[in-house]
Amino acid sequence: MNPSASTLSPHPGISKRRLSLFRFALCVLSGVMLGLSFPPSSLGILACFGLVPWLIVLADIERTKRALWFTYVTFVTFHIITLNWTGGYEHGNDCYMMIAGGLTMFLHPLFYFIPTSIFLYIRNSFGEKMALSALPFLWVAYEFSHSLSEWSFPWLTIGNSQSYDLARMQFIPATGIYGLSFWILLINVLAYMLYSNLAQGKWRTFSGSAIMATLLLCGIYLAPKIHGEAVLADAPQYENGGLTEDEKQITVAIVQSNVDPWLKWTQRATKTLELYLGMSRTLVRSSSQRPDLMLWPETAIPYRFLTPGFESLLGYLRTNVDNIGVSVLTGFYHKETYRDSADAPPSAKRVPGSGERYDNFNAVAFIQPGTDDIPWYGKMKMVPFAERVPYADAFYLLDFLRWGVGIGGWQIGRDSTIFIENRTGARFCVMICYESTYPAFVAAFVKKGAEFISIVTIDSWWGHMSGAYQHQQFALFRAVENRRWVARCAVGGISCFIDPFGRVYDRTELFTQTTLSRTIGRSNELTLYSRYGDWLAIICVFVAGMFFAAALGLRFMKKHRRMHGNEADRFEE
Repeated sequence: MNPSASTLSPHPGISKRRLSLFRFALCVLSGVMLGLSFPPSSLGILACFGLVPWLIVLADIERTKRALWFTYVTFVTFHIITLNWTGGYEHGNDCYMMIAGGLTMFLHPLFYFIPTSIFLYIRNSFGEKMALSALPFLWVAYEFSHSLSEWSFPWLTIGNSQSYDLARMQFIPATGIYGLSFWILLINVLAYMLYSNLAQGKWRTFSGSAIMATLLLCGIYLAPKIHGEAVLADAPQYENGGLTEDEKQITVAIVQSNVDPWLKWTQRATKTLELYLGMSRTLVRSSSQRPDLMLWPETAIPYRFLTPGFESLLGYLRTNVDNIGVSVLTGFYHKETYRDSADAPPSAKRVPGSGERYDNFNAVAFIQPGTDDIPWYGKMKMVPFAERVPYADAFYLLDFLRWGVGIGGWQIGRDSTIFIENRTGARFCVMICYESTYPAFVAAFVKKGAEFISIVTIDSWWGHMSGAYQHQQFALFRAVENRRWVARCAVGGISCFIDPFGRVYDRTELFTQTTLSRTIGRSNELTLYSRYGDWLAIICVFVAGMFFAAALGLRFMKKHRRMHGNEADRFEE
């Protein structure tokens, strides 16, 4: 039994049932605090102390299986509060979405067993102090590793809880979002250690150790705020423009059509196209400053207009873009047919009754006035199952597990693309929906030359639930990490512009039809994070690995000694 167990339990001699209920309540409290720290709630401070009740429970438990059960209670509560939007339960339009959303809420918490199990293993080998020292590294290493595979889901990176605190995120141009995660874990660990030592009677309330620990905790909590306030005080003000004449600029327009994403695939596609063209013409006529670039959202055009057989549609689209006189970046879906079916990946689709193989891409195309070349980019980061079965080329027999709305079963895009607007020479990238939650992925485009970041998305699937608000808020981190302007275009909202310090402009409401236009800055300077990516997370992986390796080594040595001790005893006998 941990020495802290009796002091952390609510009462000496409490019944097992009541003790179990008390632990359960603490874990639920932990999950609630974590859940309420995420958008649309602005209570990010709760994440800084949200793990303390969970750590109190773990300190009282030796058996790994029991500890993992309470870990599941904590994080399933967190998931239910944070990810209840994933099933689209507000409208209930799609059975697949509702099932997938439920599975996400109740199965994804199992991933937290990985850092928890390693934490418990280190604790059992070296004791609680060493395990707590390792925890911030373990947590960040887990979050980083969970962003790498096709199973990845960086949505719940704990640093994302701080999206409403602009001052505290101003150090992430050096560390990326994982710097915030590490800071949050460090505060949780220090807060728990302060509580634990006071609860066990090791420290008196006003003892020197307790005061020093409290000052350290407050210092670490306040340091990013103080630094961030100083940064924001010196930052340029863009509310009424604010760009100087010597700064590179581009005027970007956004078309928020509020087309119903459920009906778009069943109604006449020409109706949708004419809506975008009409709104674009009106925007250009009414703008005091002619836009250089216009953004249409994800799959705005439900045609595969770059595919042979759609030449007349492509010609019509080009003619209208020429007449409008503004470059258009639009979402669409692209189809590529393999000339030789042997070249097709195992996950490629088949045309019934023939050997023809093809793939669909969730894509964007860049159409410029008077230019025949139309570069396109295929989405590279997919929502697991909703857009693509993870590792579909290996598990292609599971292809039936795909969402039936729109096209579904997308192929992964093949290469990152930097678009160049001819008139201004502006270089920019586009993130399609979910891609904007991957920090290093976005930074790689910036390092490749993107002077600003555009995001096109559909967040209307989720109704008025928290998903759209979370997705919009997470874009602030990408702006700050790279010190780049972000232009965010969503079909039914939330559309907006975000400056390099995370300040939001022209934010639209959900389910409204509107257009935006703003002159934004372009930059070629690279932040430490843009240049070196997840260096901090990689260090955390290395340090966490050293802790785990040391625990394994100690366990091996103890086992080795016991074996040799038994052999020596037998020899003496």
